[in-house]
Amino acid sequence: MAGNIKRKRSKVVHATPAAPTESAVIAEGTTDMGAAKIQTDTVATTTTPQAADSFIIAAGTYERILYGIEAQFVDQQLTLNPRFIFPAHIGCIKAVSAGGRYLASGSTDEIIKVYDLKKRVELGSLHEHKGSITALQFHGGSHLLSASEDGAICIFRTKDWEPLKVLKGHKGPINSIAVHPTGKLALSVSRDRTVILWNLLTGQRASRTKTPQIGELVAWSPSGSLYAVAYETEVQVYSVGQADARSTIFARQRILSILIVTHKGTDYVLCGCQDKRIHVYSTTGTELAAVQCHENRIKGLSSVDAVSSDGTPCPMVVSISSDGHIRVWKLADLIGPSGDTTASNVSAKDVSITHAKPLAEYNAGVRLTCVTVSSSTS
Repeated sequence: MAGNIKRKRSKVVHATPAAPTESAVIAEGTTDMGAAKIQTDTVATTTTPQAADSFIIAAGTYERILYGIEAQFVDQQLTLNPRFIFPAHIGCIKAVSAGGRYLASGSTDEIIKVYDLKKRVELGSLHEHKGSITALQFHGGSHLLSASEDGAICIFRTKDWEPLKVLKGHKGPINSIAVHPTGKLALSVSRDRTVILWNLLTGQRASRTKTPQIGELVAWSPSGSLYAVAYETEVQVYSVGQADARSTIFARQRILSILIVTHKGTDYVLCGCQDKRIHVYSTTGTELAAVQCHENRIKGLSSVDAVSSDGTPCPMVVSISSDGHIRVWKLADLIGPSGDTTASNVSAKDVSITHAKPLAEYNAGVRLTCVTVSSSTS
């Protein structure tokens, strides 16, 4: 099926087909590498994103509206101000992602909408799926991956929005996808109780593993050396290249969102849960903190490498709740003193509920469903 974007006040524009000699779907590289070699080689080639002094928070809603909130420091105080509100879809928005100057939203209406964050205009829509859009992720600003209840993953090239490849391997709706920081690999989890590792150099499946439960979420660490698969109340953490999980996190609450973040050279797993808290875990599975962050369930988490008004690095986490609140947290405040405590010295009974003060918050007044952060519109 030909790729197309419906642009405002114009006919459907058909993109130019990709050249058949293109050897890599996303990342440049050889196409004869085995899965084990791919898993080993990708870790050392990741890049660190440049910190931003302002960023855009985009959030989807049950009410079919897409919110854009600009975060920036004014007189050493982080402020959140609305910059755009798009009536984006005719169904609930289930996924959003930002990459470079682009923002994409996906809905139960089976359509992906594409926006230009620099010009703050809608560019058009993509119609490749035959089911609700369940996950979106950009790799940089060059490619967009989308997943759907139709069990397929589409890879779009943003320069012409041509669908380069459709990845098929799941026998049920896909719940979540995650692209490795290098762009060479991707993970997907489905209601068919499988997790698939995709080789994006070839556009082929590298491995398919049965899971004990339905995988709800999947995430890579910033370095790409770890990944996590979240189930309803548990998370399994894996080292790249290892078949068995290195640890299992028992959240005892329904997990609605997950992030792997790095603080002072150490990786942590953050879980946004039904109990209105962000739970912080070591990658060995120990709970280090439980932070009361909202008055309703936490629907989404996103992170950004930001800098404060004086130029000091200030990594942040953005959380949204189903009651409409968007809150921005200093990562160090969420991790707290637990970040200086070895996991072997902490037990679950030692963890008490703590409260952190957000750097800023905004009440959208609607039911939020998903969130993403853009720190670059170039």
